[in-house]
Amino acid sequence: MSKFELTRIPIKKGAYQKPERYNRNIPDAKYDKVDKACEEDVFLSNDGNVYVPEDSMSTIFNTDTKRAQYIYDNFLDDDDKRCINGTNAIKSSGVVGELDKRSHETRDSEDADLDRYTRDSLIRIGDSDQAEAIRRKLDTHTKKELSKMKKQRGSEVDEITGEPLTKGSAFHHENEKELYTDPVSVLDEIKGKNVNSTTHKEIHKRNIRTGEELKKQAEDIKKTVANKRRKG
Repeated sequence: MSKFELTRIPIKKGAYQKPERYNRNIPDAKYDKVDKACEEDVFLSNDGNVYVPEDSMSTIFNTDTKRAQYIYDNFLDDDDKRCINGTNAIKSSGVVGELDKRSHETRDSEDADLDRYTRDSLIRIGDSDQAEAIRRKLDTHTKKELSKMKKQRGSEVDEITGEPLTKGSAFHHENEKELYTDPVSVLDEIKGKNVNSTTHKEIHKRNIRTGEELKKQAEDIKKTVANKRRKG
């Protein structure tokens, strides 16, 4: 089980500079509604990401509740969705991408400009000093905890070769992408294996990036490591 649990962090007042309201044909009330959603509903988490609640989709996408739910369910990646402190939400990156796409596809200039305004608001929250401070704190915490992963995993044998662990053994993350994108998985001992140094080097030599690839090549890696040991 991961030692990292996502928590909800409210956006501080004045944490980001609001975008310019370029389109004067858009009522201020619509801009204000977006601002309120971004300041009060959208939130940061301790993984350094900006999250948009499922319940805020109608405001974020400037549409009715039914259409907003359809967008959330069908156009946004399920891998980016989380439940944080009881709130269903999604990483803002996918929302930003969908807003950008909509702004280019619609023929209504007011809808396009409001989509761009919302998009830019989310981007600015992610670029804010508050968000950067959270990411720096996360980096420090992750580096500290990574050194404990081998012990946390608990295995005393190389989980590819079956040999006892030796000096220089380490915890290997099975999915490389998670090292950079998902601190919850990074600090979860079930997301990797304890391996000896020779095994670890062979895995990286083969440029294995996923658990599925590792599983497919595990037997061959075991043979290669055994041959190297015999040669000596």
